[in-house]
This record gives sequence, C-alpha cells and structure tokens, in this order.
Amino acid sequence: MHSTPAQVYIDFESESDRFLPEGPRWMTLDGRDALVWVNIQSDAEATEGEIHVHFPDSDGSDDYAIACPGRPGFLLPLTTPHRAIVGMDKVLRLLDAWEGTWSDPLVAIPDGHPRTIINDGEVVPGGQAIVFGTKDVQFREPLGHLYLYTVDDNRVSILADQQTCSNGKVIRRDDGGFVLWDIDTPTRQVRRYRLDVAARALNPEGVAIDLSHEVGFPDGMCDGGDGSVIIAFYNPQCAPHGRAVRYRLDTGEAIEEWTTPGSPRVTCPLLVPRPEGVKLILTTAVEGMPPEIRAYCPHAGCVFVAPTTFSSGPMPESVRFPNL
Repeated sequence: MHSTPAQVYIDFESESDRFLPEGPRWMTLDGRDALVWVNIQSDAEATEGEIHVHFPDSDGSDDYAIACPGRPGFLLPLTTPHRAIVGMDKVLRLLDAWEGTWSDPLVAIPDGHPRTIINDGEVVPGGQAIVFGTKDVQFREPLGHLYLYTVDDNRVSILADQQTCSNGKVIRRDDGGFVLWDIDTPTRQVRRYRLDVAARALNPEGVAIDLSHEVGFPDGMCDGGDGSVIIAFYNPQCAPHGRAVRYRLDTGEAIEEWTTPGSPRVTCPLLVPRPEGVKLILTTAVEGMPPEIRAYCPHAGCVFVAPTTFSSGPMPESVRFPNL
C-alpha cells in the first residue's frame, strides 16, 4: 500500500492549543480562504474550548482563536458568509466566525447525563439537516446517541442510541435517498445506514468497513468523492507516527495511507482543493499523553498537510438557514 508522509503545517507554542484539535473545515471569511477547526478543550479538566482560524495566504500573523461558551464538538459552515453552526456540550449555537460572536442556543439535545457531550457532525446533502453524535467523555460506556437536526423546524431527535464515542460521518445521496456511514470509535467499524430525514429514522445496512485489525482507534472521517473515504486513526500508544487511511466503501479495501511523523494521535482529515492540487489536512492531538510519550512525539497536536492523487475533491456541503 502506498504511504505518503505528511508535513507539519501549523505548529503551536502552547500545549493547550495542541490538546484536542478536531473537525477542520474550509470557510471564506472577509473574502479570504480560511481553515477553521475546533479545539474541544485546552486540558483534561477544561469545560470550555476554542475555534481556531488560519488564513493560508498569510504568515500566521492574521490567525486568531474564538473562545467558546462550552466544549465544541463540531463546526459546520453555513451558506451565509462568516456563519457556522457549532455543536458544543449539549446545545447547538450559531457563530459569526469573523466577529467572534455567538447566538443563544438554538436547541438542546434531550440528554441530561453529566458524562455526555456533542462530538462529531456532518451536513446532510442539500443543507437542510445535520447528523451528529455524542460521546462518553470517559470513553467507557455506550451513553451516547446519534441525532438528527433539521433546520426548518429547529428540531433535534434521536436516530440511534448505545454509542460510546460517536465520531466520523459521511453522508451521500443516491437513488434511494440518503446513505450514512458512521463510526462509533470503540467498535472499530464503519457502519452503513439508510437515513430517512422525513421520517427521522435510521435503518441499519451492516458493516461497510471492519477496522478491527488496524492499530489505534478510528476517529474522524471524510468523503473522497470517488467511492472512498479517508479515516484518521487515534493511536493512544507510543508510536513514531500516526496514520490516516483511505478505504473503498464497496469492498472495505485499504487503498493508501498518509503518516504524521512524531504525532500518533490523528483526529480528523479534510480534503482541500488548492491551486497546486488537492491537499489533505490532518489534525492531531496530545490529549492524555503521559510525559514520556509526549517527549517521544515532538509534533503531537500539530496540524499536518500532505499531497494527494485526487484530481478534485468532493464539493463541501453547507448548512442553509433561510432566515439568515
């Protein structure tokens, strides 16, 4: 299998910025391309996180972070300029990423358990709905759920329960409607579902990719747009590098991989078309690293970039709020 080493793209002086970066997305802010991601929390005890903004056309001096009134699990851009919807703790909020201002909560999930917070999310094609999940922050019990949020009626409902750490999602439209591929990290599987937005229902269609033989835990996932997906692997052990692997959805076959030298805990992938070709962005984390592993992993928590052989990337979906 072909392996491509990624390079450090963004380094951080502060360990807090390296703690748990996830969910990179591409936005346009004030007419400029921007890479945006969530840092779920700054340390193991933190109850708040940040949104980070990086402008690829600058030397980093224009980059900034936005304080969050909670721990953000995902950020999904809106069709409205500068705006995004963010899931954090147990609510969804709107963010103006240029002004750094937050709306009041749009809606709260029906879950009062003290150990669950919102984690990864994805836009349903067409932009009128979002599928997102929650996780047990102690990564121990299936306390989490998979949720559907619909924009027009500002409604959230449960699609599935018994998830421990709901992570990467890919959603595609086919002749029968919508297909969801979903990762509940401890299972080490990518499961396929038929998603019925109108009925607010999810019908299981089996395991699409079995990852039980892989080192580490599957975390974030992005669509390759060609019948493949790229999955980031979070390796809690001491290792010389981390990995993101591309798989065929029809066979589950691994096609190629990218490695992150000095950073084994890869959290999320993102394909970004650039003038020089489609690039792969990979976020990584230092979350939970004991000092001896951190000393061995000098680039832990960095954002990486790597070349790809993709001729084009899938068109990203944005959330459509008609009143904004």
